[in-house]
Amino acid sequence: MNWIDAINKIFNRGASLGRAEPPARSRLDSSASNLGATVRIDDSPGWLSLTGRQHDYDPGTVQELYNDALTAWRKNPIAWRIVAIVTDYVVGDHIRITSNHRSLNKFIEAFWHHPQNRLDLRLEALCDELARSGDLFILLFRNSLDGMSYVRIVTKDRIQKIVTAPNDWETELEYHETQESGEPRLWLSPAHPESPAADAVMLHYSVNRPAGALLGESDLTTMLPWLQRYSRMLEDRVRLHWAIRAFLWVVTVPSMKVQEKREQYRNPPEAGSIVVKDESEIWEVASPTLHGGDAQHDMKAVRGMIDAGSGFPPHWRGEAADANLATAEAMQAPTERHLLRRQKYFVFLLEDLIYQAYRRALQLGFARPLAGSDYRKLFVVSLPDISRQDNQTLASSARDFTQALTQLGGLLGGKNETFKRLALREALRFAGTPVSEDEIEQIIREGSL
Repeated sequence: MNWIDAINKIFNRGASLGRAEPPARSRLDSSASNLGATVRIDDSPGWLSLTGRQHDYDPGTVQELYNDALTAWRKNPIAWRIVAIVTDYVVGDHIRITSNHRSLNKFIEAFWHHPQNRLDLRLEALCDELARSGDLFILLFRNSLDGMSYVRIVTKDRIQKIVTAPNDWETELEYHETQESGEPRLWLSPAHPESPAADAVMLHYSVNRPAGALLGESDLTTMLPWLQRYSRMLEDRVRLHWAIRAFLWVVTVPSMKVQEKREQYRNPPEAGSIVVKDESEIWEVASPTLHGGDAQHDMKAVRGMIDAGSGFPPHWRGEAADANLATAEAMQAPTERHLLRRQKYFVFLLEDLIYQAYRRALQLGFARPLAGSDYRKLFVVSLPDISRQDNQTLASSARDFTQALTQLGGLLGGKNETFKRLALREALRFAGTPVSEDEIEQIIREGSL
């Protein structure tokens, strides 16, 4: 038997035993105790693929990247701050979603503020997890007594398999969640034919997802190796700074006095003490040299790789360097566009979550049917500004637009209620504060009193 046959025999034997390789140890730390994580062994039969898509990572790599990103977020201040900045801008101080459909608007209020949901308090955690892992798996548990759905989160590392439609890989049908013991738990997506009768369905949202893949990637993925290198470099510099406080006295004496002086100075003199010596005794200090100027360029280059991965300018993490107001504003423009795209996707996530919950209530007869499924027509969203500098521009534009509408209304003459509603709606939308039809009706009604 040659060595190739021997390897094939071992491989086939391992496959017949139904044992898969355990996930690789985290690259952030070679010590499992420092990670605070335990290794999970998959005893399921055969060699499994998480999604079956060639552009997705294998299950071991998915598990490793998730654990690395979570550990970095917990232990590395730069990683924590990168995720926090995304949430600070995307969620901000408020996200408000209403609807022009009264039945849907009533459901939104009940669903959003339900004690089992309290979505105002969940937005930060949802945005953090989306940036940290690249995927959100949300469960909607339906109460059969009133049709209300309750939101729960399943972390990415618990998803063992995703099943798609045979003729459309973008239509996800089933999710298999790893359990502490026994077989994986099956969750159906809203696209599954049997989902209307299920007590719960799972929704999946992704960011940083390559074309042809089902799973997204963390915002920290490209930065993890550089965060690790920077942490090690900083740790080495801290150790050197500690070492520089330790020094040695080198005492030069005539050869005939070496033994005598060795015994005399066996215990070093205490700080502040006085040593009287003759001219034959020479004292010198030996201490390590840091060469900090040589290291600063390397550390700056590593920080540059981290900043390139995050897309945030250096002054956002507190390093002003030689930036002035003009360069800082120019550096923020690409970052704000990236955050605006993330905010739009997060809004879609919330709209789709509400829409699916409403459909679940409709299936039991606790809601009224809606005409169409265009979220732009179903929902009215109020968001925080990504750039506060846009407020003055919006205010000036809204003022000019309102003046133009006023002149146009004067040309029409008389009271034109349709134009009044249209002008009010468009003026508020142009100012960046759209409102629902019910609020417009209330404003006009109160103004005519």
